[in-house]
Amino acid sequence: MRRVLISLCLTLLTVWPLTAQNPTDSLTLTPPELTQGVSAFGESQWMAVGTLTVADTATDALTDTVLYATVYDEAGEIIGEGFGGAVDACGLSFRPDAPLQPGEVARYQIGLELDRDDLTPDRLDIEISATPTDATPVNPFLTYPHVTELHRGEVVRLEWSPEGLLRFAVGCELDLFTAQQWYEYDPVAGDTRPIDPPNGESIDDAVLNRLELENPADAAHAKIQFHPGDRRLIYQDDINVILTAEPDGTFQRLLWDALSRISLQGYTWLAEGRFLAYYYGAYGDEVRYFTGSMAGQKISQDPLNVVPSLIVPGATPDGARVVIAIERDGVEVYRLQSTINISRGEDLFEGEAPGNNFPAPLYVQGERGAFIYLVREVGDGGARLQCFWTATDNLTDLALLPLSLAPDERGLMTLSPDQTTLALASEGRKGGVWIIDMTALPCAMAS
Repeated sequence: MRRVLISLCLTLLTVWPLTAQNPTDSLTLTPPELTQGVSAFGESQWMAVGTLTVADTATDALTDTVLYATVYDEAGEIIGEGFGGAVDACGLSFRPDAPLQPGEVARYQIGLELDRDDLTPDRLDIEISATPTDATPVNPFLTYPHVTELHRGEVVRLEWSPEGLLRFAVGCELDLFTAQQWYEYDPVAGDTRPIDPPNGESIDDAVLNRLELENPADAAHAKIQFHPGDRRLIYQDDINVILTAEPDGTFQRLLWDALSRISLQGYTWLAEGRFLAYYYGAYGDEVRYFTGSMAGQKISQDPLNVVPSLIVPGATPDGARVVIAIERDGVEVYRLQSTINISRGEDLFEGEAPGNNFPAPLYVQGERGAFIYLVREVGDGGARLQCFWTATDNLTDLALLPLSLAPDERGLMTLSPDQTTLALASEGRKGGVWIIDMTALPCAMAS
């Protein structure tokens, strides 16, 4: 992919009423980076990408934001034009009902149409049009005393290394993990730094050839990932057959086939090389899942025969049971369900379940029963971290969380190996990474 940093000339086209705030006072763009990508029709196309910022001092939000570019060559001749706007990490336009808010920083993308294929852009003039709308009220008294923010951005991967380092990736969740920007947080040093994708050096053309993933679209669809506590990788082929393999692509072991009717969304890592894989199509769909090991061992029933869940399940460390949510007689119930024998399970508590985009529950075995940490929306009070203790059947509120998810955005949650630090993350426009000291919260102290 060719990348060229080009200069930016901005012409701000005001289409607001005369009484509206001038966009030159509230909206700024960074100089665009020019990259050759792929259009919606699968053809090669020049793209101009950069960052768009709404000023903190803006009194209105912005909707219907459109960027129009006039493209010039080195001689100053017009050679094309382009249209674009604010997009997410995957290049998808923002929903019309979700305007840019004061202080928001977003990515912009402009697809360029050139007069001939052999032309190369040198300079852009960009005109901006937008419409003011009421900004979403912000509660200045809302705080999150138990939560520490580590990073802002669209976080799509979150995991702890066996050494207790938190690793996370920012970018488009549809991309191969090597195309995402990775970071590492050291709780002892208290710092966060960029890192190379873990095990990214293993994914070369030879490995993709052995996995039969030479086509870039197949490689992205495969959802290749390495278990943070195991050397092997997991992936799916072009018809959703799921396998594990050695880092060099050899010794492939099939876990489940006949999965072409369901869509793999991700994995939850468990102890000793085990994992849970979860499947759903869209927001609101039931979640299918299975548990297994990176060595290729099956633990649960296949995904088509397990008890489906309203939420992404949280598994016990051995993968033999999962915390799910079901609906029974119009009532939503959290349940500890066997993954091996679907007739075995026990109800935990009745309570409204969030969507399948919320973080999966975490199951922690204690000396006197298990602690199940979960994130739920409680009434109109926002997302809360809660703990269910099986020794007393008590559900306890622990902390208010800065988690705000649209239906097409996902949250993630994972607990450090020493069980002292909970990491929470989300993608989307309000995405980021936050950490919570579990030793300071009542449920943890009760153990």
